[in-house]
Amino acid sequence: MRVVLAAALYPTPSEPRIMGGAEVFTRQLAEGLVAAGDDVSVVRIALDGHYRREDANGVSVYFVPIRNLYPPFAPKTNPLMRMAWHVIDDRWRAPSELEAILKDVKPDIFHTHTFNGLSTDMWHVARALGIPVVHTLHDYYLICPRCSRFKDGQVCETSCGSCRLLTTNRRERTRDLDAVTSVSHRTLAIHQQEGIFAPNLPTHVVHNVANPAISLLPPMPYEGVLKVGYIGRFAEEKGLHLLVAAAALLPAGSIELKLAGTASPEDQERLRQLAPAVSMDFLGFVSPVDFYAQVHLSVAPSIWEEPAGLVVLDALAAGRPVIGSNRGGISEGVEDGVTGWIVPPEVDALAGILKRLIEQPKLLADAEAALVDKASSRRAFSDLIDDYRKIYSDLQP
Repeated sequence: MRVVLAAALYPTPSEPRIMGGAEVFTRQLAEGLVAAGDDVSVVRIALDGHYRREDANGVSVYFVPIRNLYPPFAPKTNPLMRMAWHVIDDRWRAPSELEAILKDVKPDIFHTHTFNGLSTDMWHVARALGIPVVHTLHDYYLICPRCSRFKDGQVCETSCGSCRLLTTNRRERTRDLDAVTSVSHRTLAIHQQEGIFAPNLPTHVVHNVANPAISLLPPMPYEGVLKVGYIGRFAEEKGLHLLVAAAALLPAGSIELKLAGTASPEDQERLRQLAPAVSMDFLGFVSPVDFYAQVHLSVAPSIWEEPAGLVVLDALAAGRPVIGSNRGGISEGVEDGVTGWIVPPEVDALAGILKRLIEQPKLLADAEAALVDKASSRRAFSDLIDDYRKIYSDLQP
């Protein structure tokens, strides 16, 4: 089968930049399809504005220029520039190179993932060539220009007027889709509540799986200090400040925080001020295997409706229980009270479960044992590949 994937970013040796889990997933999907015998190409944005092609682990990657005021993921500009950027992003046409790429590759499926700087008009281009189109929901780009439905420290319950205005075209273009998949039931439900998909459009939930490179680690001995990990972006919607504030409420010396990810000096100082007496290690960029070897458990305290949370699945695969918030798709990966604990993203709730684990370390040991028991039956990446190939096959003439 010939498949073309589209994603705003796709890491390659020459352009390794990653903004989040969606880029990691798309690369794993592409390489998994290649391993299954498919011919795979990827269309992504060229941050330098130059069209080129690169081969990466059996995947042909096409870098296409965008035509907007500045590249996506650039440092923030003034609000008027950002507004203009989003207007253009919603209204402009697909990169002119796309049609030639599709005509040359002649794919059986066109499968899109993230769109910042690309255009949902890509769907129309593929549809006009008779190529079935599948889109996977990794975020809220189709209904929110920020992709997060999160503003001023709060989750957006509905789309505001500006979001509707700035997503007008992408909402209308969903009529060019042949199928939609989502990484969680919750993320799909939020889009369906917005009414942007045709009632008869086939929809599927295909849960992500852990990074295949992560394997079960032996439990870390508990010696009176709970070593709690967080790995990810240091952004407000991720709720890390709630975890740090919760740690400040616990008995002195009972907890250590291991925080992995890119944190500016300002980020570090702000968090230390929330809990000056708590031991806090800022690890920077660290491999997941090295990270999980340092912690008893991992916390995903997201405030926003996190679509899936690959870090949750990675932690569980490493044998580390997870405390997750009850937002988005996080609870779909954690069995509450078995492989982890689901709580509201609130300081008191996080402090409460951490205090229980400190006072009753058997709870942690039981969760670790459950993860060992479930390791052999855990969904594998090959299962995910099979799910997507079945969706592709169902759309073939």
